[in-house]
Amino acid sequence: MALGNSTLTYDQLGKLAAHLLHKTFIEATRTVSKGVYRRLLAGEVVPITELKLEDDQSVQLNMKLHTSAYRGDINFSRFRESIVALLQELLAALRKEGELKTFQATDATGVAMTTRLLAASGPTQQGADVNVLMVAMTPSDSEPRVVAELMYMDPDQFITSSRGES
Repeated sequence: MALGNSTLTYDQLGKLAAHLLHKTFIEATRTVSKGVYRRLLAGEVVPITELKLEDDQSVQLNMKLHTSAYRGDINFSRFRESIVALLQELLAALRKEGELKTFQATDATGVAMTTRLLAASGPTQQGADVNVLMVAMTPSDSEPRVVAELMYMDPDQFITSSRGES
């Protein structure tokens, strides 16, 4: 993924996402991370930090949350559980160099976009409700900015049917 004149490998992109999530929701105080969560839940694109690159360039890192596929009542504790589950999956994939896979988003006409969905998911369950959180990274085409998009995905797409064959 290109950032200005710099290019990140998928593993570097995954490490960036993991670091951003950890700093924002695990390392930060509950008050600060809950404030970010509330802004995300309200539909804001929240500026999180500015990344300084080796060539003295900087990139603004923002975050966005999509909850349309969330099942049940979302609250900060459940959201944070999803973040922890996502981080565990992401870090497991990153332990083996080159193992992190990504999916490239396409628009409605099938044209490839710059968004990369990281192939790590954070499944959680509350009662009968299963939710799956994933993260996509989208660089801006016009300015030094990357948006980490946290997305609750339809959990039904992750169900595999097993047929009893004899």
